[in-house]
Amino acid sequence: MGFFDFLGELPGYGEDDMAVLRLNKRHAMLISPFVAQLNGARVLDLGAHDGRWAYALAAAGAAEVVAVEGRQAAVDQFARFPDTPFKSRVQMRCADLWQALEAEVAAGAQYDVVALFGIFYHVMDHVRLLQLIKRLGAPLVLIDSEFALAKGSNITLVMEDTAKPTNATPQVAGQARAIVGIPSFLAMERMAQALGYDCHWYDDNQLAINDMKGLGDYFRTERKRRAFCHLVARD
Repeated sequence: MGFFDFLGELPGYGEDDMAVLRLNKRHAMLISPFVAQLNGARVLDLGAHDGRWAYALAAAGAAEVVAVEGRQAAVDQFARFPDTPFKSRVQMRCADLWQALEAEVAAGAQYDVVALFGIFYHVMDHVRLLQLIKRLGAPLVLIDSEFALAKGSNITLVMEDTAKPTNATPQVAGQARAIVGIPSFLAMERMAQALGYDCHWYDDNQLAINDMKGLGDYFRTERKRRAFCHLVARD
């Protein structure tokens, strides 16, 4: 049994045998180790898609989860999730990522945790994103992303089809292909360091060989691979 088993009954998940398995395994990496920090926390979930991770963050004990997603069609899917006692602690917002962050900063909002699950490699200005998060006072930032395997501190530029719902949203009106950046591992560490965070990588060796099913992108050896890190603000 895994937290996301309920998704197997929903369109968009039930047709793919691997989708729920993958999400449950990622839950063990992205959520379970941080239950203590999430308990009673105010959490900001950026690039929230249909709210599945916001839902999981609330279930893990977050007192409030503000989930920002740029596509209304994705936001509307949250209504399909089971009406649990913690669902009401999630506030789904359809908004541009940057406009939402600027508005939160201007309002003096403060958060305990910020989650970037699958959005960090769909933006171009990573430093600006982390700067805005820093201004929200979050001592803990969770980042699950693709990272370039290039040596050195680099950002690989990629064009994405904005019509695909899991890709970047248009950066200008009518844009069919957006430009985004995939940072290298060292680039991630240096950006974090420059903004006063210590970067801690998840040890992939914790995944036994028989647990790799559904997580192949976390074990790629060419060009890029997916990885998880958490940033902790220095005192």
